[in-house]
Amino acid sequence: LTLVYGIMSAVNIVRLISRLGSRAYDSMKAPVVVKHSLGLDYRSMALFRITFSLLLIGDLFLRMLHIHDHYGQYAVLPVDVAVQENYYSFSLHFVASFYWYQLFLILCAMFFAFCTVIGWHTRLFSVLNWVMLVSIQNRNPYLLDGGDEFIRMFTFWSMFLPLGNRYSIDSLPAPSTRTSDRPITHANNGGHNHMRGSDGSSYYLSCATLTTWIQFAIIYEFTAYLKWAPEWTVDYTATRYALGLDLFVTRFGQIMAQHPVMLRLLTYLVLWFEKLGPFFFISPIWNGPMRVVGVLGFWAMHVGFGACLELGFFVFAPGICAFMFLPAWFWETLLPAIHTRFIASRGYLTSSPPLVSIRTRGQRAWMAATAFCMFFVWSPYEIVDAEAAPGKGKAPSPSPSRDRPNKEGDVALSVEGGQDFIRPGAGSGFSVDFKGKESVGYGGVVLLFEASCVWFLCGVLRSPSFRGMVNSMAYSATLPQRMLGSFIAWVYPEKPRKFHQYLLLELVAVFFILYILNWNFAQMMQYPIKMFWIGPTFKVSQFWGMFAPHPPKYGGWTIMPGINLDGQEVNVFEEGLPIAYERPFVYSRSIPDQRWRNWIKSLPSSDFSEKRLYYGRYLCREWNWWGRHPGGQQLKSFKMIYIQIETRLDDKEVHPQQFVIWEHNCL
Repeated sequence: LTLVYGIMSAVNIVRLISRLGSRAYDSMKAPVVVKHSLGLDYRSMALFRITFSLLLIGDLFLRMLHIHDHYGQYAVLPVDVAVQENYYSFSLHFVASFYWYQLFLILCAMFFAFCTVIGWHTRLFSVLNWVMLVSIQNRNPYLLDGGDEFIRMFTFWSMFLPLGNRYSIDSLPAPSTRTSDRPITHANNGGHNHMRGSDGSSYYLSCATLTTWIQFAIIYEFTAYLKWAPEWTVDYTATRYALGLDLFVTRFGQIMAQHPVMLRLLTYLVLWFEKLGPFFFISPIWNGPMRVVGVLGFWAMHVGFGACLELGFFVFAPGICAFMFLPAWFWETLLPAIHTRFIASRGYLTSSPPLVSIRTRGQRAWMAATAFCMFFVWSPYEIVDAEAAPGKGKAPSPSPSRDRPNKEGDVALSVEGGQDFIRPGAGSGFSVDFKGKESVGYGGVVLLFEASCVWFLCGVLRSPSFRGMVNSMAYSATLPQRMLGSFIAWVYPEKPRKFHQYLLLELVAVFFILYILNWNFAQMMQYPIKMFWIGPTFKVSQFWGMFAPHPPKYGGWTIMPGINLDGQEVNVFEEGLPIAYERPFVYSRSIPDQRWRNWIKSLPSSDFSEKRLYYGRYLCREWNWWGRHPGGQQLKSFKMIYIQIETRLDDKEVHPQQFVIWEHNCL
């Protein structure tokens, strides 16, 4: 089977290279089986874009909470040391180390990721996402783990894919279609027809799609083949040893460690799924169900990892990256069936989703309705602008205001309960038909939310307090409404931004995947890497030897007893708590987050000896500065002690060993 896949891949690579002169590669006349096996569905790439960008925002938010500790002027790793250790690397965080500059960079990165979520200038902000992510990872590489490498590599490959061709601002239909006789409908994909290939397929096929799959396969194939030790291939005890890591194991992991038979089975399944899982995505047989099974398998595997070990974003990143391999079968067969059952569960009489009919008046209202339906409405819908196509729909009827007369350009929108809702200067309105009833104005907006996948917000929208706030803003806060309308008009594209894959970008993608393959083989076979500087400069350097070839057979924890000026012993690591000379119950809970966990993990390493000095200075500053411990409570000195304990599979009693890895004088 592997030989057949190899032959098919070689043939497809030749076909791809032979067509590199084409400007838009999704129009290639490739066989259907090839497109379905090696291509990516536009909707799946959009789902990946949204969820992956939200993951980036979450990562950046957690980093923002520790700017002072990890990236600031008095961080655990000084910026000058980070610059010296990253000779080939670049980072905007190297420019200055004061707090507000670091905060500004992280907020910019969060804004770029949000722009990618909504799909606004998607390619541009995909490049900026990569620049900002590489910058913050280079600032302190000792905070990183496998999840960060996973996120970084797929941020890199995102630059080569048409992630903004569905469910994005870039893909919204042009405002000129508002005057068309044909309304925007769910049936014509909200104007998405221009994003299909010339053969009408929803799949996109190029060298970039192939290199993305190869990168995904590299991660799991190399980590599987590096696990050649008997703990993985003979007695299957690797998982049991991994659950002996005090720094990472959770309470559930400690419970699982008491079931060795189940752990042996899980070790066997994990190893084989790492070998075979990536090939589920390129199966020429039953491609749709096989891809869905593959996505579910990777989610199940990594959620299982996360239940037993504290792994940070490594629990979510692989499953989110696997979203891009969801097939058209998922969107056109499986998801509609699930959606129909969901509609039925909400008490609708019809077995199919009811039609959502939307009539707007004014360009901005049409823009807002089109954007909302594209992102949130899964039921069939049609949008008609009564102002541009008066024969196709009726505009919402104005009603006079009790508080003040209408002004020029105002439209009064009737609201449920007999109230009036006026949007000054908007000149636009909504009228929505759904489930056999029609609502106008604010009621139409509520009804539109009810028809969407965010229907659970209807309760908030219907609450009197929220409606009163909206009415208050409608009558008094004209500036925010005009700013909102101007923002909609600003971000809305004059025409859909089509994605073009150029010859140069395809060649760049091929070059980098060949370089990455060579990098991984060089590490596995231990031969020198040619053009080494490319790896750290573009941050495509990687190593996927998780718990390979041998799992760690020793657990341990770090304690830091100190002496203050009054001669009292204090706990520098966990202030106010007794020093844990005995094995803690769940040591991983005492670490604030995954970044600190990765830093603490490096402390006992012999390669980390020089960094203990900077960490010691950081601890002294945090204790003695900022007025936290005045007078005799000032820290005089402390020790870093690593207590190591062997992980044994039998019931033999094991005695911990203490190693003083650092002594530091603060005064």
